[in-house]
Amino acid sequence: MQIFKELVAFLAEVPAWIPLILCPALAVLAAAAFALFGGRRAYPVLAGILGAAGVAFMSASATVGETLVYAALFALVACLAGLFHLAPKPKKRRRRTARDERIYEAFRAELKNAPASPAAPSPAKECCFEQAPAAAPSPELGYALGLLQTLRQGELSATDRLEADMLLRTVTAMRGRMLTEGEQNTLNDCLASVLKLTAKYKL
Repeated sequence: MQIFKELVAFLAEVPAWIPLILCPALAVLAAAAFALFGGRRAYPVLAGILGAAGVAFMSASATVGETLVYAALFALVACLAGLFHLAPKPKKRRRRTARDERIYEAFRAELKNAPASPAAPSPAKECCFEQAPAAAPSPELGYALGLLQTLRQGELSATDRLEADMLLRTVTAMRGRMLTEGEQNTLNDCLASVLKLTAKYKL
């Protein structure tokens, strides 16, 4: 019991500006910091601790009514400060690490210096009937090329940029000619990979 009395006496000696100004100000600053730098879920816990500390300081030197009024005002300030968390989170720019840059440059050099695969010889054409009109370009091919150009203008990681370069090389090789069934399947796979990259970077 004596320890409790000493604790109350210690709390009563705390300056009034600590519960009245410091505790609410810390709650507001914490709400703003969590909204900017993350960790918003921790704000209610910190606000509760600061509110409990302020009520403890007030109860040692003020009446019950004054303490209740303080608790209500602190709760109002903490809730208003929590409105900071309704603002959208700031987007963090993706930074490439030195390791990513080395991997990207190494594979890019290999891809750039790789000899082009020789085109398969086309079989001799036998014209038994009227020459068929030239086939229209595949809409999937044009769509994939457009998405890849958009991806190359974005800020991709080194591995994703390497994948985009390889996809562009593959799709470009199919431009301007009839596609076999296997090549059409390859084009569909490339388009699926491109769509995954665009969804990843929200382009």
